[in-house]
Amino acid sequence: MKKLLIIILFLALIGGGFGAYYFLSGKANERNIEEIKKGWHVEIENDYINIRKEASATADILGEVKKGEVYKVLEVETVGDTYWYKIEYEKDKYGWIFNSNSSDYLEDNNNPEDIAAPTLKFFNDVYYVDSIDDINYDHLEVEDDKPGVTVTHKVFHEVNAETGKDQYWIQYTATDAVGKSVSKVQKIEFNERPSEDRVYNFAELER
Repeated sequence: MKKLLIIILFLALIGGGFGAYYFLSGKANERNIEEIKKGWHVEIENDYINIRKEASATADILGEVKKGEVYKVLEVETVGDTYWYKIEYEKDKYGWIFNSNSSDYLEDNNNPEDIAAPTLKFFNDVYYVDSIDDINYDHLEVEDDKPGVTVTHKVFHEVNAETGKDQYWIQYTATDAVGKSVSKVQKIEFNERPSEDRVYNFAELER
């Protein structure tokens, strides 16, 4: 009986030690993330992003970062609207993760160089509105690492070749304080048909 009590006590001490270790490790990790968020960092929004050995889509894959994780930005390489961020994904292990103006894989925060354009999202394929005067941006989610983003729009008209019916598309453009912009297009349907002098020819839409 005495041996059994000793064994139980020993196991309890081991279990408590592991519990304390994971609790303290978790607290340390939380403090580390809080410190990272004070500087230039990225937060992963996609389910996962491949970590590459170099800033190239053909470079070797070292692993993955996952949604919700936060990493300090150590270095950036840009080509047009393509961004590669160098991060430390494990202690003393470094790699590159990708984003661009046309993808929402990650959120770029506290960017001192403001290299990235704003992100612009809508969550429905079609935007329904009574008239062209009722268009607003309440259904959009626009984010940038600095204040001063403006949103504009243009409405484009085409006639469906098969049905002969009018079709309309709205192009939103979000522009940040240093002039970097991103555009997205959504189908729009009106209860009241807009006049032709207030819409653009669909053939002029640049994607």
